[in-house]
Amino acid sequence: MNDIGINVGYRILKYYLWQQFFFRAQVNGEKTRPSYYKVAHTLKEFEAEKPTFQDKHLYNCTFTIFDLETTGFFPEVGDEIISIGAVKVTEGKIQEKDTFYKVIDPLQTVSRKTKKFTGLKRKDFKNGVTLPVGIKDFLEFSKGTILVAHPASFDINFLQKRLHKWELPTFQPEYIDSFALANALLERNDCYLDAMVKKFGITERTRHHALNDAIMTAEIFEHLLKICYKQEVHTIRTLHELITDK
Repeated sequence: MNDIGINVGYRILKYYLWQQFFFRAQVNGEKTRPSYYKVAHTLKEFEAEKPTFQDKHLYNCTFTIFDLETTGFFPEVGDEIISIGAVKVTEGKIQEKDTFYKVIDPLQTVSRKTKKFTGLKRKDFKNGVTLPVGIKDFLEFSKGTILVAHPASFDINFLQKRLHKWELPTFQPEYIDSFALANALLERNDCYLDAMVKKFGITERTRHHALNDAIMTAEIFEHLLKICYKQEVHTIRTLHELITDK
């Protein structure tokens, strides 16, 4: 077994032997706070008021392009969200002044490696908000829009699993995976963020900062929407069909 496998195995063992019990105790403590019930209520509202976008023209949709920074790749065994960044795209154009950014103070200690990777410091977490507060604010920012992430298969899944760990209501938003969309439109399978930034000549920002990555993803998404129009893909339904068929 290689070093990565050993590290993952150790973390899984650590989580199931004791960390999960510590986490549950912390969540039970958070459940006594008003912020917990506020985010639970907001999640229910988000689901109840989720509009149907399927036949709406892409030009008439508002998208919330977002990115998560996390302590790792495994939300099932304790990895947490430490920042959320987002920006809106309306009528096919990025709204640079309509942005969202929150640092989340996690329940577990953030490793030195993660701090170096994301550029976040101890003072950032100290001044950050709890997950319930951060998620509530993000939902309020993105309400009535379609979520977009690159890749959404990671960000949406991570959000869903962490909310489940917090014993919060189900989160099933309308979303687009811009990584999958780029692969379908460009007939490739390697349309990662850095590659698309270079392909479309997008100004590079400091990576692994949630808002910077969200803005670069939004700029990529602008280009993808233009390609959609050229390929006669005009609605959310046909966009999803394009991704599914590839």
